[in-house]
Amino acid sequence: MFSALILRVVMGVIFVSHGAARIYYGSVSEFGSFLDGKGFMIGFFLAWLITIGEVVFGTLLAAGYKVKYSVIFHAVVILGGLVLIHIPNGWFVVGHGSGGVEYSLLILAVLLFLYSKGKN
Repeated sequence: MFSALILRVVMGVIFVSHGAARIYYGSVSEFGSFLDGKGFMIGFFLAWLITIGEVVFGTLLAAGYKVKYSVIFHAVVILGGLVLIHIPNGWFVVGHGSGGVEYSLLILAVLLFLYSKGKN
């Protein structure tokens, strides 16, 4: 059970850091423009929804509260990233390629594990 705690906290911190960095560096609008460019007509709104969700649900995940809801939110975001960005870039994130799927698939596997261990 200690391993589940470590994975849960680490994943929560990773998600919070992504949302917090987007807020700190003022790149939410840029993210919204990217989403608009991918065909979403409400990219700015989605960018803020994802950013705030990363901070809120990442915090809940790290704290062990509403774990299953947090996992579902993050899994949807990661799946969206796979479709919009990572699948077209192949397998490798770095090295023999760039921006591929391997890291996102690992996150999804961890999220699936955490969902199976979640209490709510």
